[in-house]
Amino acid sequence: MLEDYYEKFHADSGYERLLFRAGKGLQSRELNDLQSQVSHQLKGVADVLLKDGDLVKGGEVVIDAKLATALITEGEVYIAGQVRPVMSSVVPIDMAASVDVGVWLTHNVVTEEQDPSLRDPAVDAINYDEPGAARLQQICQWGLLSDAIGPDDAFYPVHKIEQGTLIIKQPPPQLDAVTQALARYDREANGGSYVVEGMSLSYRGAELEQQGFSLEEGKAHIEGYEVAFATARTAQFDYDPDIGSVKEEPKTFQANEQGVMRIDTDFFPVRQIEEVNVTVEKATQLTRGQLSGGEDLLPDESVLEILSITQGDTTYIQGADFIFLRNHISWQLSGQEPAGGSQYEVTYRYRKQLTVDYDEYGFNLYKQLADGGNVVDNTLVTIDYQWYRPRIDLIVLDRLGQIKRIKGQASHQFPTAPKAPAHHLALAQVTQSWLSNQAPDIENLAVRAVSMSQLEQMQNQIGDLYQLLAIERLRNDANSQDPASKYGVFVDPFIDDDMRDAGIAQTAAIVDGELVLPLSADIAELPVPNEGLLTLPFELEDVLEQPKQTGSMKINPYQAVEPIPATITLTPSLDHWTQTQRNWTSPITRRFTRGGGWARRTTQSTQTQVVSRTTRSAEFLRRRWVNFSLSGFGGGEALQRVVFDGIAVTPEEI
Repeated sequence: MLEDYYEKFHADSGYERLLFRAGKGLQSRELNDLQSQVSHQLKGVADVLLKDGDLVKGGEVVIDAKLATALITEGEVYIAGQVRPVMSSVVPIDMAASVDVGVWLTHNVVTEEQDPSLRDPAVDAINYDEPGAARLQQICQWGLLSDAIGPDDAFYPVHKIEQGTLIIKQPPPQLDAVTQALARYDREANGGSYVVEGMSLSYRGAELEQQGFSLEEGKAHIEGYEVAFATARTAQFDYDPDIGSVKEEPKTFQANEQGVMRIDTDFFPVRQIEEVNVTVEKATQLTRGQLSGGEDLLPDESVLEILSITQGDTTYIQGADFIFLRNHISWQLSGQEPAGGSQYEVTYRYRKQLTVDYDEYGFNLYKQLADGGNVVDNTLVTIDYQWYRPRIDLIVLDRLGQIKRIKGQASHQFPTAPKAPAHHLALAQVTQSWLSNQAPDIENLAVRAVSMSQLEQMQNQIGDLYQLLAIERLRNDANSQDPASKYGVFVDPFIDDDMRDAGIAQTAAIVDGELVLPLSADIAELPVPNEGLLTLPFELEDVLEQPKQTGSMKINPYQAVEPIPATITLTPSLDHWTQTQRNWTSPITRRFTRGGGWARRTTQSTQTQVVSRTTRSAEFLRRRWVNFSLSGFGGGEALQRVVFDGIAVTPEEI
């Protein structure tokens, strides 16, 4: 600040006016306090209607995805109690991140040293060409939050760009007080947040440990505030399933004729199989030790039992010749034993941990093992593994247009979906099964606004429903009455042919509750000429004619026009794909009568009625080839790159 500048205004002092008194000297501080006081009073009123960063005029954003830049046009923004002009500018943006675009307010103090025109211009005055008051210069320019200019400069966010897509809030002018009042009315009248149009979520696939989703362009009201997307937006969330662990899941081994058993785990998809323990039967050769009555160690651990020990024709009996002790064969008994240094054959069973090749549902277990052992049929197989637990996630949208994921609580079965937090709009539920060949199930559940035309249509449908219900009640009431004979009187309401004698030829017909004679009609068609119309003889005459015509002149005889910009054509530009499934009733034949009394004319027609119609979103879109046609380039213009929906394509010159 300036050394000889004084200002003592403070809003808490309660000073509302400066009372200048006659005969007292005028202080420079009083003039500075007067400016600060007026600015404070004006800001207090303006802040009721606007808030810092509100657009008053202009300030549109044009995003260039190819250059990763955003062009912001000139406009007017409310900042610090004033509506300040901002010149147009181009700022670089990160197309894969969330970017805040706003206004940097720069403060500069300008004296007569920087601007000589601030000296006193009054010629012939005592103070001519002397320095006077300095100026406080405040400059606004578009920029990003990361573009720090100076320690005393302030940044005011205006626009938000999510992954190259502008999030549209309220169009200018943004009157904050009016916007809050409208938002409060919208919340109270419509009961919270809802979607006006669009905003359907779809799954794009998983890549690099992330799941990709696409949100359709559209408009929504969140707590009364509008959020709109001019184009579809993509969102990436971490591929982070909850891991469940299962220890010693039991199975019984029963191999097929090929010696293989398919084992499917109780829970899937499998993330990792840690251990598979089986019972193996194995026969091996051991060498008897030199010490009589000693012990021989078995080559495998976790031996369960010894089935047999033989040497030639000699069979050794457990409990009489040897005992099984601490994974050893002990010959301490007084029975027979092989000679020292000789070999004998031992058949035993033991538990073994296997390494298997597995998929998402389980693995194949082979009876024959590589070490010569065999997995024993009808024995216990235990499995230790990890698996992905199912979960239901909630995709929500907040007031700033950010797409968020609320993770649900994983469960072994029937997971529970989370609730949307306050000030968020629930868009869709994503049921995660974590199967590699199966996409998550997406259920769009956002509350959608109903237009007045739809309400009118619903009202008409309700009226038709009440009418059909009344007709059905009358019909049921007529059928419920007993048409049989009472007190010797036979009654037939002539509703249908149920009460007629089917054993006798009936020569009458029941039409509209009346028993009438049948009519047989012959249809005679008039001959139609080849021209397709049959008329009386006629002659054409002119009823209205205009023999005059207007002149013409060239609007641009010298062809002084701007060069036509390059054009890009997509073929097809739109893909309307509709799949319709109908349930048809059998042809219904009805008989209608016209006229009164006995003079009747009877016609017969066949109608087909649509019982129901169902519309739902397709799970997978079909694949189509799209041709790109680029034309209108001038001489010397080189085409560098063509990108469609983030995918680079290679053009061919024709």
